[in-house]
Amino acid sequence: MKRGWMVLLLLMSAHSARALEIQGVTVPPTAQVGGETLQLNGAGLRTFSLLMIPIKIYVASLYTPSAIRSDSGMMSSQGPMEFDFTFLRAVNQSDVTKAWESQFAQSVSYTYPGYARDRDAFIAMFGPLQNLGVEKVQLLGTNTVIFDQGVPKGTIPGRDFQKSFLSLWFGSNPVATDLKNALLGK
Repeated sequence: MKRGWMVLLLLMSAHSARALEIQGVTVPPTAQVGGETLQLNGAGLRTFSLLMIPIKIYVASLYTPSAIRSDSGMMSSQGPMEFDFTFLRAVNQSDVTKAWESQFAQSVSYTYPGYARDRDAFIAMFGPLQNLGVEKVQLLGTNTVIFDQGVPKGTIPGRDFQKSFLSLWFGSNPVATDLKNALLGK
């Protein structure tokens, strides 16, 4: 009987450690952040409708130390966390900038003195993207660390910016409700 439970537990853990595939993008089950192994909390597809035609933009994945399934849990989490955004098409510099500016303008529900300066510094760290290019944002301690296509671009210090960034996805007006739910593993 004990052996049966052990086999079942091994099968369950092997199942939960599998990579996902979304739109041809492999989403690994774990990520390394600050020397810690984080687990995939959730992943999903970001689409944008143009004249009622859905355009597939990127695959987003979120890694956390343990499962977080609620907006409030995500907003209060001290991390570490990693967000990966794998773009499904090439995007030029001006469109990357416009997209981040639009997302911040429409969805951020947490601001603070100095927010505009930090937001602009964050957006300026991203360049043009090739097809399947990856933007990565790590919340590590009180720092937000930005990587653009595998290259470290800089850090925005302070928990306030982290809360603003999290409010893009989990605040009162998320970028996309279906993507929010996917990132929460729902």
